[in-house]
Amino acid sequence: TTLPVLEAFNAGQFQLVMSQPLFDEFHDVWNRPRLRQRIDRTQAERLERQLRHRSIWVEVKTIPPNCRDPKDLPVLATAIDGAADIIVSGDNDLRADDGLRAAMLDHTIKLLGVQSFLDSLKKA
Repeated sequence: TTLPVLEAFNAGQFQLVMSQPLFDEFHDVWNRPRLRQRIDRTQAERLERQLRHRSIWVEVKTIPPNCRDPKDLPVLATAIDGAADIIVSGDNDLRADDGLRAAMLDHTIKLLGVQSFLDSLKKA
């Protein structure tokens, strides 16, 4: 299976901004019973090590713009505090919120889906 975002990350095409709340969420999600059956533990742990050592770590201090789902607030705060250019998300709730998109553009951060993100890497 090809994982184009992971391949781009490994090729140094972008840097990842990470915070402890995001890392904890990643760990919690892949350990949910229904996902543990589908995700290889060794690969998930390897990815966690890569995230821990190859990401730009930031301490979340900013109170981000309001959004539809409060669970997305750490994502927004991490992007702002890490001076990210883009948030990549498959979360339609996040991407479809026009008010949030505008508020994040005030921080020069775009909200993109995975395919739009991959397309932007090809143009760079």
